[in-house]
Amino acid sequence: MNKKLFVVAALILVGSAAVVFLSASPSSNTGGAVAGHFARQRGGRFFVANKPFRFVGANVAVMYRDEDRERMPETMRRAAEAGIKVVRVWAFGEGGPNDVKPVGGDFEDWPRHHPFRFKPGEWNEDAFVHLDKVIAEAARNGIYVQLCLTNWWRDTGGVTQYLRWAGINDAADDSYKFGINNEKAFLFYTNPETRRLYREHIEKLVTRRNTVTGVNYRDDPAIFAWELMNEAQVITGRWAERREWFAEMSAYVKSLDPNHMVTPGAWGYRSASERREWLLDHALPTIDFCDVHNYPRDDHDSFIESPAALKEFIENRAAAAFSLGKPLVLGEFGMSVDGHRGVSQVDWYRAFFEGNAAAGAGGAMFWILTPDARRGYGVTYSSPRDEELLREVARASQVFAALQSVDLPSHLQEPSRHLVPRQFAWSVPGPDDAGVLPQMIVREDRSVLYQFKPQMAVAQRFEKIGGGPGYIWGYGSGFVEYTVPERADRRRVSEIIVRAHIRPVLPIDAPAGFGKTRVTLFVNGWNGGSRLVPTTLQGPPDASHVAVQEWRLNGWFLRLRAMRGLPLSIRFAVTPDSDWPYGINISNWPEGYDSHDARPVEVELRH
Repeated sequence: MNKKLFVVAALILVGSAAVVFLSASPSSNTGGAVAGHFARQRGGRFFVANKPFRFVGANVAVMYRDEDRERMPETMRRAAEAGIKVVRVWAFGEGGPNDVKPVGGDFEDWPRHHPFRFKPGEWNEDAFVHLDKVIAEAARNGIYVQLCLTNWWRDTGGVTQYLRWAGINDAADDSYKFGINNEKAFLFYTNPETRRLYREHIEKLVTRRNTVTGVNYRDDPAIFAWELMNEAQVITGRWAERREWFAEMSAYVKSLDPNHMVTPGAWGYRSASERREWLLDHALPTIDFCDVHNYPRDDHDSFIESPAALKEFIENRAAAAFSLGKPLVLGEFGMSVDGHRGVSQVDWYRAFFEGNAAAGAGGAMFWILTPDARRGYGVTYSSPRDEELLREVARASQVFAALQSVDLPSHLQEPSRHLVPRQFAWSVPGPDDAGVLPQMIVREDRSVLYQFKPQMAVAQRFEKIGGGPGYIWGYGSGFVEYTVPERADRRRVSEIIVRAHIRPVLPIDAPAGFGKTRVTLFVNGWNGGSRLVPTTLQGPPDASHVAVQEWRLNGWFLRLRAMRGLPLSIRFAVTPDSDWPYGINISNWPEGYDSHDARPVEVELRH
């Protein structure tokens, strides 16, 4: 049976199973950590004992709330019964009751009683002992544990508490979104004291001897991988600082523990420019696999409004990971009980699982298996509410098990086809639409000048698009296109000159002085070269301070087409491989600029 037929057959057979054995005993959960082998990766896949390993996983509530800790063995048993093979556990917690507080109203864990570290030099052995029990209980149920080492967010102290210990007190600031001043919090990556304190936490965990099993963490096959941070954030233009931190800390983990994999916890990407940096982060030789998080209801910039859009999202991230030869794990995803955009919670979960299974992802870990039915995005085993959802989890685990040895999808191993995460597009019905026809001026020297208003474009495709009176813009990679209409007469054309008033469209967190975009002109598909376009120059609105780009083309075939009066397609593009992929804004001239009746886009056919 060929691979495609095998995949289809496996999905049909498993998907049609009406009965899922949620009451199975942990001993029936074969494979995983119970086999006593370290998880490895190569060629875009995970392996255990040289056999392919793919998994349905879960974040589990076992560390902080007293009820979670007490019911931890039950949580692990329920996870095993649902076929879960890897659980993600937060092996961190910084500060005590009087330190950095949570934000956003989540005070279930406050005041903080179970951190791993009250302050520099004062560890909480009780938290470490509880983690020992978590790892031992997971292994007893045949489950691997992925250990996350700190948090960007304030829920558990995180980077803002590290910074407070280093004497930087204003990173935690309730006046900012999520209670974090990103500029200040970003110092965590470069501050010598925060880096030293974080390395101490790494060493404390990696070299620890489990008080339950007697096995050192670095020698324990039950540990799947180390994750450097939960949702490590980055600021536009400062990717190198975070990447250097990833490189330093992953290398430090590897120096202490050569047995386990490491992932950075970089959250994901939403644009072509972020995708490039995400790839560079995960290309580090001390990083073993790629990680992405997604919540369709909350993550508006990913534009996941349907299961079909979710499938595209997953395929794009899988293709990016495979281009590095590394596996992809969807480390967090979730959906509230009322679903989203007319699609039920269970159907969204099914789309997540089936999308990852079909795309060849190494694992998919939902948020969060918990005994608490009140918890946001929680999947609870303690009430009838989520019984159907748990059956879907168990069904998905069978699908992943059936597809362990199936080859990675060939169409997702062509990275050039998946460079841009998502684009929006439109076009006019035809080039003769009166709204897109330029003003045509025939000069005394028989040259012809076509002048376009910004909104006279015939087509546009960008990662985000918009416009208004006197301007049109597209963010990221894409193009905007104008058409020089057909002309009845024939005339000599020695040169084609294209001019446009163009500016970049920058991310909202772009720092002062940051901002260019590389725009390439294509005329009827012919590459006319690129221009590195700066932001609008400062100064009075005169000709010397307007970002007008000019291209001069004299190719024979283009000139011949223009001589014969045939239409010309004028496309301003920001290509996916551009060094500065920051969109295009074409707008009218600044107020007070003497434009001599010119318009922001001109095409001149020089006689």
